[in-house]
Amino acid sequence: MFLQKIEIQGFKSFAQKTILEFPRPEQGCPLVSSDSMMAKKTLSGSCGIACIVGPNGSGKSNFVDAVRWVLGEQSLKSLRGKKSEDVIFSGSDIKARLSLAQVSLHLNNEDGAMPIDYQEVIISRKVYRNGESEYLINKSKVRLQDVLMLVAKSNFGQKSYSIVSQGSIDSVIMATPAERKDYFDEAVGVKQFQIKRDQSINKLESAWNNLRQVDALLTEITPRLNSLTRQVKRLERREKIEIELKEVAQQYYGFLWHNLEEKIVEVKPRLKEVEKDLSEKDIALRELQNHLRSLEKEDSRSKVFGELQQKYQSILDEKNKLREEQMILKNKIDLAKQRLIQKAVPLQFSEVIAKLKEITGLQEKMLASLDNKDLAKFSQAKEDAREISRLTRELLDQMENPKIKEKVQGEIDQNLLKDLSEVENDLTGIDQRLAAAQKEIGNFNQQEEQKKGKFFDLQRQITTKQDEYNRLSNQASTLRVEMARLETHQQDLRQEIKDETSELTWLSSYKSEPINEGETRQKMLNLKHQLELIGGVDPQTIQEYTETKERHDFLSTQAEDLRDSINSLEKVINDLDDKIQVQFDVAFKEISKEFSKYFKILFGGGKAELILQKEDLTEDKKSETTEQKTESELEGGVEIIQPGILSMLSEAEEKMSPKRFLKKKTGKVITGIDIAAMPPGKKVSSITMLSGGERSLASIALICAVIANNPSPFVILDEVDAALDESNSQRFSQITSELAHKTQFIIITHNRATMHQANILYGVTMGQDGISKVIGLKMEEAAKMVRQ
Repeated sequence: MFLQKIEIQGFKSFAQKTILEFPRPEQGCPLVSSDSMMAKKTLSGSCGIACIVGPNGSGKSNFVDAVRWVLGEQSLKSLRGKKSEDVIFSGSDIKARLSLAQVSLHLNNEDGAMPIDYQEVIISRKVYRNGESEYLINKSKVRLQDVLMLVAKSNFGQKSYSIVSQGSIDSVIMATPAERKDYFDEAVGVKQFQIKRDQSINKLESAWNNLRQVDALLTEITPRLNSLTRQVKRLERREKIEIELKEVAQQYYGFLWHNLEEKIVEVKPRLKEVEKDLSEKDIALRELQNHLRSLEKEDSRSKVFGELQQKYQSILDEKNKLREEQMILKNKIDLAKQRLIQKAVPLQFSEVIAKLKEITGLQEKMLASLDNKDLAKFSQAKEDAREISRLTRELLDQMENPKIKEKVQGEIDQNLLKDLSEVENDLTGIDQRLAAAQKEIGNFNQQEEQKKGKFFDLQRQITTKQDEYNRLSNQASTLRVEMARLETHQQDLRQEIKDETSELTWLSSYKSEPINEGETRQKMLNLKHQLELIGGVDPQTIQEYTETKERHDFLSTQAEDLRDSINSLEKVINDLDDKIQVQFDVAFKEISKEFSKYFKILFGGGKAELILQKEDLTEDKKSETTEQKTESELEGGVEIIQPGILSMLSEAEEKMSPKRFLKKKTGKVITGIDIAAMPPGKKVSSITMLSGGERSLASIALICAVIANNPSPFVILDEVDAALDESNSQRFSQITSELAHKTQFIIITHNRATMHQANILYGVTMGQDGISKVIGLKMEEAAKMVRQ
């Protein structure tokens, strides 16, 4: 695996899209420049070292920052910035600022060194001015953790020995032993195992915390579950008694219901039969009553007699009116005659006596009629009284107005005479009508006598029918009362059955059997008494018990799963510790050996070695024994925990914390790495006593030793040779040339000796617009051009 190319756009001073290509070693190097000036052709020759040169401030170190940034660097201080947007091109007097910075590393993975199924792997990072950021692997969004794990498995990273920033060459030498230990974790190739180990420890700690929470919940739930279990058992016993009580109640009430229905079945037909007879009697009685009412509705005797009398009276009144009219006409005629009288002749005494005798005869006749109670004669008396009155007035009139002596008929009004003649004719017709009315009154009296007999006969029949109806009605009333009593009893029994058995559907299909009613009732009362002794149980108890049991079982399962997970994680951590220790020991010996070798080359002699600092874990072993014992005691789960030992459990759990896995269980733990270096002719007690150049040489020796033992796909060195003199620069160049077949070197330098060893140079310049531009030059091609 090696670095094919880097694409930078909008990152710091690289405003334009810039591509730097690094071909496979021994396969040639293309010339690369910025954007539109990029060349695509490949020339022959070897290519193990690439140098990036340029004046100060041109943006060379921004290339190193870009590589570290795309590999996941989070420290803005390390990137020489304060805010995330500081890595985006901020603009200049000529060029406006950009809103996006993007860097992509193209890695050739044909040998499969990177654990991913791609022959070319592109790691990209984007950041926007609003602060949003994203990581991509082959244009697919991923997490930062995915990028870190991928590069760790490939033996390089943004903080490893493969990238040395400007001024930090001696940081490894000047670091503390503990900090130097982290550097060597990457150097010996165990960083990926360290990441997995850290992840496992985090998972282990999370699992322990979860287990403690689960155990606490189980401790809280278990007493409640025990209480609910007891209640459920009581409820189960209660349910058995309720089932038995229901059976006994069905026997008892089924028997009562059956007997009651038999009585109802016996009474109901009798009641229907009596009601049927009663209905028939009622119909017959109603017919007689209707017949009687029809007679009553006919005009009654008094009414009919009144109507006849009224008719007779109306005819008589009409006759009287005609007589009055006759008298008026006669008076008018007499008045007309009197006007023509020349000499009045007074009425004779004999005539007066005759008139008085006539009046007296009528009075006697009237008195005789009044003595008779016959209505017809009574009416005649009234008529005679009117006639007497008329005769009296006529006599008085004749006495006051004597008859005229001579009459002049021709001068009297003929209309009066005609009207008088008509009135007299009408009087004749009225007399005939009066005779007919008197005859109708006589016939009515005969018919009334006949109706009286029929009316009394109907009354006798109605009385007989009414007596029969009353007898049947009393009998029906008695049966209705009995039926109502049975139905009321049935209704009460139905409600009682519903209260006792909660349902009535079983009654329709229940087959009653003969039972001892008293014994069955007593048995039912005994079962009820047992239920009272058991007491009431909340119906929600079953549901709560089920939920609590499910939760308890779930938590118990979770606790077991967590314990299994903890055991599995402990095994993984132990395996990783063993693997890390073995690989670290082997690699450390090789690096120490190579460090001594390159130290002698760079210093021309001297002595240097790497020293491990270890810590004895004898006390940890003792505590570990206690931990194992405590863990063994806790295998039974939360159910064996008693309230009195909860505090002991917390202490035991604290001892079993995952923090104990931060150290190896056995032997001595490596706490740091110290460096002993003595240049030729000097005796120093500490590495910090070396001069700046010596520290740089020692750091270079250490880096070369790491590369020789565990080569990274590429190494970026930013002005690591700045403090070296000419002879030491040549030695450094010689070493990089020897290692160029193992890895790619990308060196930012001002040193000519280093440039001389390079196969390709990238020149970085910056114009007035504040934008860095890259120009590529292949040294072999340049040498041919110079020779020509």
